[in-house]
Amino acid sequence: MHWLQSSDVTVEATDSSGADVSYTADPDTACTPPSGTHFTIGTTPVSCTFDSDGTEAGGFNVTVQDTTPPAFGSLTDVSASTSTSSAVVNYSVTAPPDVNGVSEPVGVVCSPASGTSFSIGTTPVSCTATDARDNASSPTGFNVVVTDTGNPTISATPPAPTEATGPGGAAVNYTVNTSDNSGVAPSVDCGSHPSGSTFPLGSTPVTCTATDGAGNSASDGPFSVVVQDTTKPALSLPANISAQADSTSGKVVTYSASATDLVAGSVTPSCSPASGSPFPIGVTTVNCSANDGHGNTTTGSFTVTIGDTTAPVISGVSNKLVEANGPTGSIVNYPTPTAVDAVDGPVAIVPCAPASGTKFPLGTTTVNCSATDSHSNTGHATFNVTVSDQIPPNLIVPAARSVYATTPTGVPDTVSGVVSFLSAASATDIVDPRPVITNSAPSFLPVGNLTITFEARDFSGNVTYKNVNLIVLPQPPPGTPPLVIPPKPTIPAQPTNVRITPLDGAVRIQWNAGGRQVMVTRSSSSNRSLSAIGDERVVYTGNGSSYTDRGLENGVEYRYVVMAVDAAGNHSVGVAGVVVPRRNLLKSPKDGARLRKAPKLIWARDAEAQYYNAQLLLNGKKILSVWPVRPTYALKKNWKYLGRKYTLKPGLYSWYVFPGYGARSAVHYGDLMGSRTFRVVR
Repeated sequence: MHWLQSSDVTVEATDSSGADVSYTADPDTACTPPSGTHFTIGTTPVSCTFDSDGTEAGGFNVTVQDTTPPAFGSLTDVSASTSTSSAVVNYSVTAPPDVNGVSEPVGVVCSPASGTSFSIGTTPVSCTATDARDNASSPTGFNVVVTDTGNPTISATPPAPTEATGPGGAAVNYTVNTSDNSGVAPSVDCGSHPSGSTFPLGSTPVTCTATDGAGNSASDGPFSVVVQDTTKPALSLPANISAQADSTSGKVVTYSASATDLVAGSVTPSCSPASGSPFPIGVTTVNCSANDGHGNTTTGSFTVTIGDTTAPVISGVSNKLVEANGPTGSIVNYPTPTAVDAVDGPVAIVPCAPASGTKFPLGTTTVNCSATDSHSNTGHATFNVTVSDQIPPNLIVPAARSVYATTPTGVPDTVSGVVSFLSAASATDIVDPRPVITNSAPSFLPVGNLTITFEARDFSGNVTYKNVNLIVLPQPPPGTPPLVIPPKPTIPAQPTNVRITPLDGAVRIQWNAGGRQVMVTRSSSSNRSLSAIGDERVVYTGNGSSYTDRGLENGVEYRYVVMAVDAAGNHSVGVAGVVVPRRNLLKSPKDGARLRKAPKLIWARDAEAQYYNAQLLLNGKKILSVWPVRPTYALKKNWKYLGRKYTLKPGLYSWYVFPGYGARSAVHYGDLMGSRTFRVVR
């Protein structure tokens, strides 16, 4: 049996001409080309014949093929640089040899191709080699690395001046524009003052640097970031202030003013007049300003109004009870009330109605006093003066005597001896011109020693009692001579021309009694109570016509009664009068002096006074009030009082002086030391 290669033979070329191909055939056959022959690339038919007979045994194809792609070796990266965004890069890639040594042209294709514009950075290049038989290699690559050598661009826009928002300055934003050939925004470094950071007050230089990814950099600057302070401080002032004056200079007023500033913080404003200053009466504008130290000043103002709506306070008034010195009442002297004003000090003129030294009727009279300060504020006070008749009548009774009974048991009161006895009593009273006289005698007087009580009652209910013995003798025998009836006692005649003159600590009493004996009594009638009335004290008895009662207290009202006294001890009802001893402590000028120039006022020293208040009035209006510490003050030709100018011009002036005790702020003044007048003439 004969066999041949059963199928076509395909082999890979081993060189550019083909390949040696061996195949298997029947040993009895001869094939052409024979096995082991070098076959060219392509398909070569092989035919076989039997050796034995030379007949054709058949054939097959031997195909030598080239299917192995070329193989690249390691490709080297290509580097380039540019200052723009890309660079044209040319490169050369050597075609690899045919893997099986076939010397056939090999085409190389790379993407991106050489001569292409490559962007900055690393771009992979893929290459494929294809031989003449279209065997293509697997893509093989390398990198084209384009390096950035161009600097970025940077441009900063300086901000407008920014207003400070606090002591540290202000946060400021500014714009920095950059670009880079890489297309990637470069990083920006502005040092310690990036945009949005806090900048101090003033001008701060800033330099910004842009750096790209390749480390290329560019800078812009320095430019200035200006933080300024043009905002004024906020000034806080009190509302308008109103207060009442407490002295002639007005009142010391304290207030609080403050200011704050965004940059400087707390600012102490300057105000004029300053807090704690004395403000005069009226409206004063306080002007304040606050400066923050950067030339920014805020001003403002408010007003301080010092008014005087407080009326003087009147003191030294109290109810007064005095004894009536006649049927129509009595002249009453009372101390001039003291009025002190917070602004003016003592008020010299305190009018009261009815006035001191005028006659007050029987009963209670209300005295109304007022005091007006220099700003027309008037204070009022009242007190009651009660004029009463508390002294009982002066009762004169007959001397003791005897009468005969007209019956065995006694005598009726109609008998002439009894009638003359009972009717001999008389009574007088300073107030009641007709006191009522009664007696205790019964209508029938029994024999014996009887005590007859005489009573004199005035219309005020004051009663005087006196007892007299009346002896009723037993009825005498007929023809007994009657008893002698003594004369009726008489009331001594009143002294006349009674004058009572006040002196310094004394009183001078004068009268006319025709040489008869006189008795003078004294009682104190100032601030008396009902229980004190009747405290009369005999200060003089004798036949003189005057008496000076010394050792008296100035300013106290005394009541004197001058009575005539007979030998029997009976006295007249008396002439009563009241008087107040005074000492005028003002020394110069004399009262009523006529002057051609400004005088020096001089008064007595008060050992306890720390200062004095001297006042000058013209036509009842106060035009000067001063507080000297010595008992003297020299008037000037011109002066200023309560904001008004005055000149000593012709006219009638009154001046008054009060002593002051303690600090002036205590407003403690003593009684008026005195008042005088002087007239300025041309």
